[in-house]
Amino acid sequence: MPVVLRDVRHSVRGRDWFSRAQKLWLTEMGASAEDVASAAARSVALLSASDHETLLIERDDEPVGFIVLRRSFSQEHSPSYLLLEFYVIPATRTLGVGAAAARLLFDRFDGFWEIRSLSSDARAIAFWRRVVSRYAPGAVEERRERGEVVQRFLSKGAR
Repeated sequence: MPVVLRDVRHSVRGRDWFSRAQKLWLTEMGASAEDVASAAARSVALLSASDHETLLIERDDEPVGFIVLRRSFSQEHSPSYLLLEFYVIPATRTLGVGAAAARLLFDRFDGFWEIRSLSSDARAIAFWRRVVSRYAPGAVEERRERGEVVQRFLSKGAR
């Protein structure tokens, strides 16, 4: 079960899959019908943003999820990354695909990471606590901010 990350921008198939998967993700997140309908325009905007990375998660050469992150460069933590979206299709959620993709992501982008989960999303909070605590044991700062659980840590290459 090899899991790999691929830049969405380098493949028409990848861009098409990402656009469709965005609709699934938005629906699952409880987005309005209007937001789901505008997913194609949203996908184009994400793919053209110079400070964003949009990656496909592939398992056995098939897309099974996507990741969107934003890069920033601050004086305090440079580089730093904010995880904006992380989606794995339901059929592969219990197979370790998400955890493997997260580890690949953190290794690929060395620096300071911030992951935000809605306080009401117990499944996401549990997933990120498990993955991040294994990735950066004892080095994770977690707190609640404005209805979100926020985790911050340095990826391995930055420690």
